[in-house]
Amino acid sequence: MTLAKTIDGLLAKAIDDGVSAGFYAMAANRDRIVFSGGAGTSDGTSPWREDTIAWLASMTKSIVAVAALQLVERGVIGLDTPTTDVLPELAALQVLEGYDEETPRLRTARTPVTLRMLLSHTAGTGYSFLSANLARYQQENKIPTSLELKLASIVDSPLVYEPGTGTMYGNGLEWVGLAIARLTGRDLATHLRETVFDPLGMVDTAFGIVDRSRLASVQAKTPDGLVALPFELPAEPEFLSGGGGLYGTPRDYLRFLQMLGAGGVFNGARLLASEVLTAAQQSHSAVFGRAASVDPATSHDIDLLPGTSVSWSLLGMRNEERTPQDRPVGTVAWAGGANCYYWVDADGATAGVLFAQLVPFADPGVIGLFADIEQAVRA
Repeated sequence: MTLAKTIDGLLAKAIDDGVSAGFYAMAANRDRIVFSGGAGTSDGTSPWREDTIAWLASMTKSIVAVAALQLVERGVIGLDTPTTDVLPELAALQVLEGYDEETPRLRTARTPVTLRMLLSHTAGTGYSFLSANLARYQQENKIPTSLELKLASIVDSPLVYEPGTGTMYGNGLEWVGLAIARLTGRDLATHLRETVFDPLGMVDTAFGIVDRSRLASVQAKTPDGLVALPFELPAEPEFLSGGGGLYGTPRDYLRFLQMLGAGGVFNGARLLASEVLTAAQQSHSAVFGRAASVDPATSHDIDLLPGTSVSWSLLGMRNEERTPQDRPVGTVAWAGGANCYYWVDADGATAGVLFAQLVPFADPGVIGLFADIEQAVRA
């Protein structure tokens, strides 16, 4: 059976099984795109296509990380230099150690936050759907949710551990986006367009929707089945979210992955020096495992590679041992909150994306489909 027939069959079965209303998958090797195809619908009527626009959510993070590493390469900022000169707000952050009955235990962070910490999820930043104490604090203090894109959502939220002493998936890339804007003197959208999107030909990736007629709708999986969710990020946010604010297409995102796999260059455009990229792809955190969700409406427990040791690079999650799908050690991968997923091998041997627009995140059926697609590509 050909690769196309295999993946087409996997996608069709997932639709028949009610995993989601629609998907689009793309994969490439060093030389060419080896698969591009979808199943189901993107908005109830239109088929998924490689130029269907979807909310990238946390797949934004890897793109913003590349923009930050470009500034590191130019000597504008160091990975291990305290970032308080650029982001003085970080100097005033407090650590939430827990609660004494009704009283939060807060103290000032003792360790300066660095860019490396923010990129590798070791800065102490968190997400409320992964921390009961943080969720309680934000609710009691009426701090906006991360999806409201108000500065108070990051500035007024405490850290969940002392910077540099732990590993927890968090919103540190929001701070990175703010730092890029301040260091360059221009808004994050303009900077990403000129330094990442235009060189790669990512014509449909932006903060905002470039063509509403191609927009996929988000659906929620409920006990009663799939339900359309009227979701869209604020049109006029207080800040551009470096952690989850981009919309884009499968075609655009695969171009970004092909650049990473090719050592920082794509179609003659070099975005990063190969040595900078290689260093960024190494492990920069402790090994971690399943992340327990405290908000089932937002996410299932997160374990994208069950039974496999993983850590954080500066570009996303990396596996520290070979996976059942034969993913080599050091492959960078991550995902977005509406169940989009990607992988890219450090040597560019393979790369792939699976797009859906479905919540809660970390849907077991979508993760299983993604694993099966990857295994087919590597076979």
